[in-house]
Order: sequence, then structure tokens, then C-alpha cells
Amino acid sequence: MSSYRKKYNSCLLCDYVSTETEKQERTVFENTHWLAIVPWWATWPFEILLLSKACTQCLPQLGGLEVSGLAEAISQVTKRYDNLFETNFPYSMGIHQAPLDATEEQREASHLHLHFYPPLLRSATVRKFLVGYELLAEPQRDITPEQAAAKLKALSGVRCYREML
Repeated sequence: MSSYRKKYNSCLLCDYVSTETEKQERTVFENTHWLAIVPWWATWPFEILLLSKACTQCLPQLGGLEVSGLAEAISQVTKRYDNLFETNFPYSMGIHQAPLDATEEQREASHLHLHFYPPLLRSATVRKFLVGYELLAEPQRDITPEQAAAKLKALSGVRCYREML
């Protein structure tokens, strides 16, 4: 991202947030501080990229409203996952941020974001596993990021599937 910043004098993920906010094709959830999308490069059918709308580099930089917004966004993403196939929906989540002892250049090249990687493909019983072809060539999807985002966006109910059990 540092080469992008040098070339365009802009943050790559800030520009991506602007593009996705404008298009609204892959948006799953949005609040004042966070944007949850199915990225166009998603490998997993219901993969989500949760981006800080501000050019924030790490969690300790978040203010109270941004933390509350992050909690709301994570809650919305996970509730939609559970409701998608009406099951406890497994996922892996990772946080990308600048190292806490980052140099100025590392901080400038960082934009706080989270990845959600869920292995469920078409139902609660059909899982997606990375296999030879996907590890060595191109990921295979039978659903576009826009279709996945539309399905997840439609699940905007406040009740969580787990609460209904």
C-alpha cells in the first residue's frame, strides 16, 4: 500500500471505501464509521471485508463512537451469517492493522480492516475447502460477490438465529 500512496498520494483502502460506498453493489452493512462488503476478489462465497471509513491505522486510535460502530458492524455481520442458513455459522476473523511499534512509513501504509472467512458454501452442510486448483491457480466460486452481498444485506433483522433456539 505504500507504493500506491506514493503513486496516487492517497490511501488504497480509503479509495476502495469511496468506490464501494458510491456503487453499493457489494455492501452488506454500513454505519457512520464502518463499511462491510463482499470484496470483488473474495475467495470464499460469503467472505466479508470490514473497513474503517476513516484512515485509521490501528485499534488503539479508535474513539468511543468508532468502537461502538465496530461492535455494531461485527454484530450485524455475525447475525447475518447465522441467519443465512439458520445455523451457528462458523467463520475465521482476522484484524489487519499497523504494528503498535510501527515506523511512520508503516503507519502511513496501514488502514485498519477486518476479514471474515466463512467456510459454508450453499447450505449449513456444504462446506468450501481450498483444494489443489484453488491453492495453485484461481479460486472457484459459484456465486458472485454481488449476489453474496445481496443475500447477506437482506438479512438485516435484529434477532440472531441463536436467540431463536
